[in-house]
This record gives sequence, structure tokens and C-alpha cells, in this order.
Amino acid sequence: MISLELLLEHMQWANKEIYTEISKLDEGVLDHYIVDPEWSVKIIMLHIAKASNTYGQRLEGLLIKPLELEEPQTMKEVAELADILYSIDEGLIKHAKAEDINITYETQDGEKTNKASTIVSQIVFHATEHRAQIVAALDKHKVLSINLDNYDIWSFVSLRGIL
Repeated sequence: MISLELLLEHMQWANKEIYTEISKLDEGVLDHYIVDPEWSVKIIMLHIAKASNTYGQRLEGLLIKPLELEEPQTMKEVAELADILYSIDEGLIKHAKAEDINITYETQDGEKTNKASTIVSQIVFHATEHRAQIVAALDKHKVLSINLDNYDIWSFVSLRGIL
């Protein structure tokens, strides 16, 4: 069987690594964006954490309690957000081996039902898409120090010695 656990562990690692690399940059990068200034690096970073928290609450069958955090304004706050997201991701990993049950939850568009595996898949793809969006915003502004190829699944399994 293909491991959802591996995908979630990679996501946790890649999130932490990318956020840590961003925390080493000049604070001005937090305001970089690709096209829409409403989707700046800092907004996207916060969005990944808030969404992961929400998806985790859905998996737990909990009433959604939004993560109350502000946009990071300093690199110290980016590092703190990286730690918060790491903890959220840690809580998600346990769902990789859970039964693939139907989960019903409320959204802004009403009640929805999905398999647990669908929600877990969305968690992984959502974070991946937005990490790429962050790096694209940095690249657009000639901040080229983060290469996503260094944070792909191949790099993760090599680092962990996983075959």
C-alpha cells in the first residue's frame, strides 16, 4: 500500500524547511506577491497554517475553531509560525493510518461529506501548491535562494534514508 504517512511526513518537513529558509531572508520578502497583492508571502504562510488546522479539526470530527494568528511581520514571527505549523502537521500524521471513513463537516458553503483520505490528500496538495506559490513570489522579485527541488520527496527520502 502507498503510504499517506510518507506524504504527510514529507509535507511537515518541507513546510518547516521552507518557512525556516524564509525566516533567514530580509523582512521585506514577506510582502512579495506574484500578481495579487492580497496573496503576499506572509498571507500565504498564514493561510497554509490556518487551513492545515481546519483540515485537522475536520479529521477529528471537531467543530471548527479557527486558528487565531496574525500575519507574521518579523522573521522571528515567521520562525514561530513554522513551529506552530510543525505541531499542526504532527497532529495530522496520525491520520495516515486511520480508517478511511466518511466525514461530514460544515463549510461556508454548507455541509459536506468526504472520505478521510480525500481530506488528507487535500492537506498535502494544498500545502504543496502554496509553497510553490510562495517561492514563485520570491522568484518574481529576484529572491532566488530557495529552490523547491531541494525540498521534493526525493530529497526527503534521501535525507531520511528511506528506500
